[in-house]
Amino acid sequence: MHKGKIFYIGSLHFFVDIYAPFFALYLVTAGLDPVKAALISSVASFISNGLQPFLGYLADRVRGKLPIFLGLLIGALSMSLIGITRDYRLLFLLVLMARLGTSLFHPAASNIASAASMARKEQGFSIFITMGTIGFALSHPYFSSVTTLLGNRFSFLLALPAVIFAFSYLFFSRLEIAGTVEQLNWQQAGNILLKRAVPLLILFFIMVFRHGFIMTLSFFIAKIFSEWGFSLVSFSLANTVFGIASAAGVLVSGYLAARIKTKTILLLSLLGFLPFFALLIFFGQAGALWPAFIFLALTGFMTQLAHVPNIIIGHRLVPEMTSTVSGILMGFAWAVGDFSITGAAAFSGVFSWAPGTVSGVIITAILPLAAAVLVNFLPEQQELGLKAVDTG
Repeated sequence: MHKGKIFYIGSLHFFVDIYAPFFALYLVTAGLDPVKAALISSVASFISNGLQPFLGYLADRVRGKLPIFLGLLIGALSMSLIGITRDYRLLFLLVLMARLGTSLFHPAASNIASAASMARKEQGFSIFITMGTIGFALSHPYFSSVTTLLGNRFSFLLALPAVIFAFSYLFFSRLEIAGTVEQLNWQQAGNILLKRAVPLLILFFIMVFRHGFIMTLSFFIAKIFSEWGFSLVSFSLANTVFGIASAAGVLVSGYLAARIKTKTILLLSLLGFLPFFALLIFFGQAGALWPAFIFLALTGFMTQLAHVPNIIIGHRLVPEMTSTVSGILMGFAWAVGDFSITGAAAFSGVFSWAPGTVSGVIITAILPLAAAVLVNFLPEQQELGLKAVDTG
């Protein structure tokens, strides 16, 4: 495992993902309509992430540095500009461009991280994902610290670190997208994917369902904490608590995936989050901040234990096209899963015992349970190309 390469591409991942959740906090601080904002996020994510398999295939074809460079630059610049407007049409354009940037970056960066991990793919890839997740977790404090001090109209200044990193990578790094000597054409790529279609399809829907719940909770967590009566500082930190714990779950998942049966880890994650989520709702509605933070963190940790195994299975199934597979499992699956955000917004307030936005989020908790059912249809470990010997 080339740790230097993994930490370098992981640092770029950090700066891509720190910009991604800005809109979720801007929704609260700018007083946007939650249904319109959720629709903007869902449609922009569907378009951009829906294109991610094709952007992954493009990365497998062109290789080089441009997908990483452009993805980081476009993603950071576009999302940092949202503070200049409250016009929903312009916000949609900015969020869409930002999402397209991240969709260009993720498959290519996943390719580099997977190649640099060599035989220790689970551990190496977990480090790469963890660094991005930490960036995601620090997004709201980063956005709120600058915009509180200077005002939303100066949010474009937030892009400066990413711009510096992007140009440094382009001019000074030797890290490029890896691949076989022969570049695959459309027909060859289609034949390879078709042969592994059944397990890939199962993995795809597992990712759709778990991602749908995770992103819905992440998108609305600041709003939920504000509806529960907590302060601006508290609801700005809520997503950070969730994100840091999620990062820990991702990191642990990489090490567990090399030691415990894959199905066991997936089921532990997809079912084990539920009691912690229930306790989060209980203590949050009771106004108990620290217990709510604790169970929010445990919910994030448990849901992300399934992340690395979900992706690595796909990489091992289709080693010839890891960027493309990442685009499917971390891109198109996200595109479909993100529509749960709009669904949750539409079901706000349906439960009298859980008033406000939390009602819709509670309904989406059924999604990981549906994913747990699908786990039982995955082939056995050896058939998936994973280690034949399990310690679990």
